[in-house]
Amino acid sequence: MSLAGPRLDRPSAIGDEGRARTASLWLASLIVVAIVGVVGFEIGEPSLLPTLGPVVGLAVAGVGLLERDGFVSLVVAHAFLLTFGTAFALIVLAAPFVARAGIAASGCALALAGIGASWANIGGDGLGTAAAGSVISYASMLCSLVLMGILTAVVYFGWTVLTSIIGFSTPVASLTGFLLIVAGTAGVVRLSLRWLPIRQVTPRDRRPTIERRLTAVRQRLLYTAVGSIGALVGFGALGLAGVDTAVTSVPVLAWLLTSLSSPLVVWPIVAVGAVSLLAGAVAVLLRRLTRDDSAGTTRRTAAAVVGVGLSLPLLLGLVLIVAGAGLAIGPILLGLGLVVALVLGPIAFLIVVGSGAVGVGLGLLPARATGPAVAATGLVVAAIGVGRANPLVVFACIAGAILVWDSATFGLGLTAELGHLPDTRRLELFHGAVAVAVAIGAVVVVTGLEVLRAGFFAGGGAAGGAVVVALGALLLLLPVRG
Repeated sequence: MSLAGPRLDRPSAIGDEGRARTASLWLASLIVVAIVGVVGFEIGEPSLLPTLGPVVGLAVAGVGLLERDGFVSLVVAHAFLLTFGTAFALIVLAAPFVARAGIAASGCALALAGIGASWANIGGDGLGTAAAGSVISYASMLCSLVLMGILTAVVYFGWTVLTSIIGFSTPVASLTGFLLIVAGTAGVVRLSLRWLPIRQVTPRDRRPTIERRLTAVRQRLLYTAVGSIGALVGFGALGLAGVDTAVTSVPVLAWLLTSLSSPLVVWPIVAVGAVSLLAGAVAVLLRRLTRDDSAGTTRRTAAAVVGVGLSLPLLLGLVLIVAGAGLAIGPILLGLGLVVALVLGPIAFLIVVGSGAVGVGLGLLPARATGPAVAATGLVVAAIGVGRANPLVVFACIAGAILVWDSATFGLGLTAELGHLPDTRRLELFHGAVAVAVAIGAVVVVTGLEVLRAGFFAGGGAAGGAVVVALGALLLLLPVRG
């Protein structure tokens, strides 16, 4: 029997103890969604559920997709983690400091994430994998940004040198620049020949011949580079000795030497060196990526690729900040938003996910019921965020936490004992109906107590409301879990 609802992994039919049965999870999901919607209206944010739902859902999908082995799936997973995952983490950690209602929003985000993790069968191992992948992506993003800065500086310096060489008008200076370009190109091409797999792609019977030819080409390139440097030093000394005036007196020779720094001569030589260097770098990169074709290497490569890709918007943010300084506040704010989200977001995600993994490792969170535990904890946090505003909503959050935990753990017990093949929907629905009936009874009792408190004990204030909520929780907890 197939499972209804989102499935991000491939569980076995029997013995998959990580996910509760379908009916139990649907009941827990409906409770979480209903309470999040009610909390959103209570704190004055009716769009809380439709806002948090896609963000949390795609963040959970990113963690769930890490169980796949395909490179594309892993790239999508890490992209979700560093975008929607960081947004989810920032909501959880930063929202409580923004406004009083932020605590409730943070709890609702945790509740949705917990129930999503239950569907996706995410436990401590999945959280640890997500944390490790985020570290690799974050380090790759920062290293790529630094490398792009260095490459930009090198390209700018090289462009400045080339344009200055092209602008030479004296014969000796033109010849000096030409020799400098020839020496650099010869060195780069010789280095690229060591990186390119020319010998490896040659048929075996022709490899000795190709090896001899490559050795000869490398020697000639070395002689060219060394000879150009020697000639460069010699002609530089002649230029200081005033030979430039004597060469100018011979128009044909002066024209030939001056033409050596023309764009028609310089740019083809530079293009040969640039193409050789790029081909060699690509060959080295491909060789390193394909040398160890294991699952761990694929995961690390996917995380690094996503980090490199996200370095581009980070660079854009820095450019907007620098370019908008003193001109307009809009680009500066956009750049600051990008930089803060990409620099602090992954750290926040690592804190949230790493805390979950550490909690499972230390036994603070149950290994089999990590998702339900997080969902119940999120509803309790939401109850704290609602606070004194409405004791009935506070009790609804606590009652929902108890029901979610009870329903999910009941479904987990069935899964551990029976697997997913036997049809237990009627048993699950009966258990859920009894639990909901008990909860409704507790709500009725708490409502009556709240009416009595407001009418006869109005002077009790917040303390009276807290007493009512505590009594209601005991009335619900004892029959459900007793």
